[in-house]
Amino acid sequence: MLTRRMILASGLAMAAPLPGAAAPLMVPEIDRLTLTLLADSTVSSFATPVERPGLKILPPERAASSYKLTLRGEWGYSLLADAMSAGARRRVMIDFGYTPETLASNMALLGVDPGTVDAMVLSHGHYDHFGGLAALVGRVKRGTPLHVGGEEAFCARLRGVAPNGPSFGQLEKADLVAAGIDLRVASSPRTIADIGFTTGRIPFVSPERPKVPTAMLPGQGCRRADLDPDRRDLDFFVDDAVHELGTAFHLKGNGLIVIGSCSHRGIINTVRAAQAVSGVDRIHAIMGGFHLVPPQTSQQALETLALMQSLKPDYILPGHCTGEAFIAPAIAQMPDQVFRTVVGSRIIFG
Repeated sequence: MLTRRMILASGLAMAAPLPGAAAPLMVPEIDRLTLTLLADSTVSSFATPVERPGLKILPPERAASSYKLTLRGEWGYSLLADAMSAGARRRVMIDFGYTPETLASNMALLGVDPGTVDAMVLSHGHYDHFGGLAALVGRVKRGTPLHVGGEEAFCARLRGVAPNGPSFGQLEKADLVAAGIDLRVASSPRTIADIGFTTGRIPFVSPERPKVPTAMLPGQGCRRADLDPDRRDLDFFVDDAVHELGTAFHLKGNGLIVIGSCSHRGIINTVRAAQAVSGVDRIHAIMGGFHLVPPQTSQQALETLALMQSLKPDYILPGHCTGEAFIAPAIAQMPDQVFRTVVGSRIIFG
């Protein structure tokens, strides 16, 4: 159980620079940010708008020309970030959901043109985050950057942690290059389209140690020479998601908006990495999947909630792999700060 002593100790650790951290990245400041949820499991025609200081959540509009057309929900996650800074507008797509059919349909119904996307981020190499990318291949502008946290994102993967487990697919690097996508593979933080930034590698600085329910096959789909030395010569490796990225935005006058698409490295660790990278301590919002579904326990979810409260975010917007063990007590304890979203929700900051 997480005690007050542990929370305070974690808070002290969080206030210190990350081990070996470089000087903060010069991250861009933005005036306004709209996040549109393109893929997640929950679809609803009964979502209601939310308005709080500095935040609006607008439910999806009925844009379909026929009652037979509707937004689709499925396991996976995808966001479109639309930001204004000094009068300039940029769009970044973060992850791509599970299937190209769902992503393409939802983008069409929501009026999102792939040709207007300025940059893309893949948080990690799980199919429920890259599977829909095929919907954008050939439709985004040639030369559009795709930021990836490491070569192991391209390794073939298995469901579960047994060597004989079923396939969980792989991201085909050659197809992306052939389509003219500018692959930018880097384990260090990077600015994205002059509106946001990636965390780079996320160290463990909190008690969080999530279990990742997949394994990777080094050498299958990925170059062994570009993998970390501890897995380079192996044929099977249980995932630790060391390549996973968080994405964040610095909203002028409000602080950071941090997106942990699946948070296999821990959502608190992801937020702390964003703080260390940017040099910005204040947290305006935390959004995404917090990976508190089984095999993580209810106790771990409550521990993460306590740690998140110690960060003092203005708003928390959980989705995807967060789980009810976190969401229900979070809403009960922070009803004016924690809000559910559905596919098609538009979240407006600033």
